[in-house]
Amino acid sequence: MNYLAHLLLSGPHPQLALGNFLADMISPDQTDDLPAAILEGIKLHRSIDVFTDVHEDVRNSTARIRKNQRKYAPVSIDVYYDFLLVRNWDRYANVDLDEMAEYLYRKLENHIDLVPQPLQKRVSSMIDHKWLSTYRTVDGIGNVFRRMAHRASRPEIILHALDHLLEQDEGLQSDFNHFFPDMISHVLFAHPYGNEWLIPQNERKG
Repeated sequence: MNYLAHLLLSGPHPQLALGNFLADMISPDQTDDLPAAILEGIKLHRSIDVFTDVHEDVRNSTARIRKNQRKYAPVSIDVYYDFLLVRNWDRYANVDLDEMAEYLYRKLENHIDLVPQPLQKRVSSMIDHKWLSTYRTVDGIGNVFRRMAHRASRPEIILHALDHLLEQDEGLQSDFNHFFPDMISHVLFAHPYGNEWLIPQNERKG
């Protein structure tokens, strides 16, 4: 899952959201003095990632684009799943997307002093450039892939990710709508504080 899904799954808990946002970029030596709630957010993020990586439907999605996206297939699916989350937002989220985004931008900015200094710029960039709105449109996720390409060893593969994903859109949407109810159930069980932003899902049948 990418930034939008991780922050929705964190719920309205600023320090938990910070930990969830920072989990992939923070080093062990930067966690020593962090508040307990930020550490809980890091833990939640990693629980979400482990659940995602082994889920059958996510693996099906990755396989759909593996031939073209190769080693980048998992990260390309992460980005596209945020796009699919926006498309299906009212099915899974009990909060307006714009209201959630503005709430998080404000709260994360208020808590930025808790973030290790080397990572504060990343949080500020997310706020200033309104990353959570990026996933609304095809052009927006295209821009995500163009930024990712600058850091990739094979940028030409990442630059074609969106084309490959759109070719598989119907199957990817089906995978996502099987997977995300399971993710919600997992998070509502694992979440340390509860999350009223999520709509509980019935057990998936068949």
